[in-house]
Amino acid sequence: MGETKGRSVRANMLFNTAGSVIYYFCVWLTSVLIVRLSGFEDAGILSVAMTVTASPAIAGLFNIRSYQVSDLTGEYADRAYIRSRILTNIFSLVICIVLAGVYGYFKEPYILAVILAYMVLKMSEAGADVYYGIYQKKARLDYAGISLSIRGIGSLALFVIVIKLTQNLLFAVLALSLFSVAVVLIYDMPKARRMEDGRRGPDAEGLAVVWKLIVRCIPLAIVSFLNNLSLTVPRTYLEKFHGTEVMGYYASVSSPTIVIQLAAMTLFAPLVPIMTEHFLKKDIVNFRKVFLKFALLMGGLTAVAVVGSIFLADPVLKLVFGPDIGPYTNLFIPILISAALIAVNASLFSVCTLMRIIKPQYLVGIIGIATAIFCAFTVVKTMDMKGVLIALFVTLLSQIAIQMILILIGVRRMKK
Repeated sequence: MGETKGRSVRANMLFNTAGSVIYYFCVWLTSVLIVRLSGFEDAGILSVAMTVTASPAIAGLFNIRSYQVSDLTGEYADRAYIRSRILTNIFSLVICIVLAGVYGYFKEPYILAVILAYMVLKMSEAGADVYYGIYQKKARLDYAGISLSIRGIGSLALFVIVIKLTQNLLFAVLALSLFSVAVVLIYDMPKARRMEDGRRGPDAEGLAVVWKLIVRCIPLAIVSFLNNLSLTVPRTYLEKFHGTEVMGYYASVSSPTIVIQLAAMTLFAPLVPIMTEHFLKKDIVNFRKVFLKFALLMGGLTAVAVVGSIFLADPVLKLVFGPDIGPYTNLFIPILISAALIAVNASLFSVCTLMRIIKPQYLVGIIGIATAIFCAFTVVKTMDMKGVLIALFVTLLSQIAIQMILILIGVRRMKK
């Protein structure tokens, strides 16, 4: 069985959140430093790479983590989850190449190369994610926090060193991506293997079992992919309609908000096994208490961030990115609120998954992508950055409303 002694919920939340904030702060700092070291043009290219790889990365995750951490009955062995990630990562790479072609980047070889190099990073994140799922079930997210911290700080350092030595964005992205792969192989794989449930053989980890797991999670993967694509479509068409420089400005203003978004999502992660236990026991009172606790925590975090942004957003963004960013700093608070809504949307998706409300989630994905495409060719085309925000708000609020209805229906069924 390996290591079984877990940490408290508070310790797991602290380590997981701290590691995630460090990691995504380093990702944000990368987007800041590229502006300083190489200009808004390269910042726009890097943002394009981040945007194009976002949806394939979701496909690589296949949203199996949500199923994995709520699999408290041991339906599938840990090795089955690990092996499934190899197949889904290959799938994500194919999706990335197809999307790059659809968006026309085959005609721009340098941008295409940066996209593929960044995809290596996203695949390493997906590899780490399945090991984090094992940590999470064993209440040892402190390991995840350490892994995230090492990958974030090391990747950032390598990125800066390589960009300064070569003045080449592609080489810098390759360096940070390969470092991330190395951390997963050297740190995460050995740690997780000591915690695995120990089941081996065709009945536990064979191709038939792995394929059954993947098929089981296909609805989750499709919806998760559509949800993420609905967020990236408006930003992708911002670059298509208005150019990489405009995309660079939008990416620069929005980049700090990823820290808030991911902090909220990682705060929720340790609560998933707890909510699953309450759900399996049909303990509605404690299920609601945990849900309410997260809602209050999320609301408080967003409120503090908004109040702080009123006073700090403009001067800090100008200090970090220079005076040229000035005309766009007023977008920061709306972008921050949209980031909070993204976190809420993702967390509600996890709640629906642990409640095994799976097929009805198709409605969430279909409405999201339809709304995003409509907004991309209307408000984004005519209103540039403000149009992106309108698209995000309309899409996210409609998805959140549907998921809340599904959860309420699920809670009522718990009473029966």
